[in-house]
This record gives sequence, C-alpha cells and structure tokens, in this order.
Amino acid sequence: MSMRIQNDVIATTPASQAAAAESSLPAGSSKRLGSTADAGADQIEISSLSGNVAQSSAVLASRQAARVSQLAALYAKGQYQVDSQQLSRAMVSHAISAGSLEEGN
Repeated sequence: MSMRIQNDVIATTPASQAAAAESSLPAGSSKRLGSTADAGADQIEISSLSGNVAQSSAVLASRQAARVSQLAALYAKGQYQVDSQQLSRAMVSHAISAGSLEEGN
C-alpha cells in the first residue's frame, strides 16, 4: 500500500465534504481526495490494496464461519472424531514456535 501526503499549503476542507467523497468510493478503487482547483491543498491517495485486503478478510471470515458450523453440526450428531496424535503434534508444535518467538524479543 502506498500513501502520499502533500502538505504544501494548509487548506481547510469541511469534514462533511471529505467524508462524502470517501464514502462514494467503490471497494478496491484508487482515489485522490482534494480538488484540482485547490492547487497545493492536502491530498491523500488510497490504493486498491486496502480494498483487496478487506475483501480477502471477509472471504476468510466467511470460510471460517462455515467450517465452525460444519464442525458444530458434526459434534451435535456425535460424529466429530479427534485424531489425538495430530492434535498432540499440533499442540507441541505451537508451544515450540511460541517459545521461539518469545526468545526473539
């Protein structure tokens, strides 16, 4: 993500105009706020990366919610089986990696 702030001349733009311009942007678009009539006014450029990150986050959250629902249904039916070896390996691996992260600080 790139952000470029130009502050050559401090211009006063009502907050309502800035909010209206920002809210009219479609997700994933790139827009430079500020008018060309105000040469040297403060401007901000928002890349499409922020929109892509938000969209990816929403997709991931949706997938996680679907997986939790699936597991809850299996558990409710008594069909949820835990692989104890896989679980113990994951717990030990997590503990080791968490310990190595703490040592790095």
